[in-house]
Amino acid sequence: MKKNTRTLLITSISFAVLIIIVAIAYNMLKDTAPAVSFKPTLVSEAQAPEPKTAEVAQPSSASQPEATASPALDQTPEEPVADNSVVSGPEATQEEPKADAQAQEDQASVMPNLPLTRLDGTTTTFHEVRDGKPAVINYFASWCPPCKQELPHFQKAFDEYGDQISFVFLDALDGQRETLKTITAFIRDFPFTGPVYYDQGEFAMTFQTNSLPTTVFIDKEGRVVKGYLGLVPEEVLYADLQELLD
Repeated sequence: MKKNTRTLLITSISFAVLIIIVAIAYNMLKDTAPAVSFKPTLVSEAQAPEPKTAEVAQPSSASQPEATASPALDQTPEEPVADNSVVSGPEATQEEPKADAQAQEDQASVMPNLPLTRLDGTTTTFHEVRDGKPAVINYFASWCPPCKQELPHFQKAFDEYGDQISFVFLDALDGQRETLKTITAFIRDFPFTGPVYYDQGEFAMTFQTNSLPTTVFIDKEGRVVKGYLGLVPEEVLYADLQELLD
């Protein structure tokens, strides 16, 4: 009986130790996991296709009757001019949808002018902060381990590129895990000198993300060109910042 009890005790202790090791390994991997690259899809993009498709269709249908109803076709059908007009009509209608499709894509990826609030309570907007420059938005929280791991090289990048690229450090202020008190104390003690803002959830809604950290890159035209879910390694951050400036 004593032998069976000893065996059961050893087995239980071994199992408990194994669980602890697995839990520690999981937390280490979770906190240091590299960023996952994603193509940011703005919520407004889902609303774009229907009205914009209608706009593309209108110039295409209008251009065809114009070519077939040409006076040159009615009077001298065998003249080269008439043949050229018939050929140019379909070519024009093929090029227009391509141009319109590109315009739709560009418009759909334009970063909306989200309202931003500074930690002192004053307000601004994304467009005012961007001021015509490329921009980086880093969505973070003071309690988030990967956020804290990547902030030092974001601070370094801000110090080096802050005059050429607008940095927006957007705190996930929820009033519970993150409050004005916790983020203010964090910035003071870290220390961190980058411009910190918060919103009312517009960023998370726009990109449909609850991942912390989330980082998006906006080019000088205001288009969202790249994004990451999770910790962004320093070399990846610097490579993408350089792309914004090229």
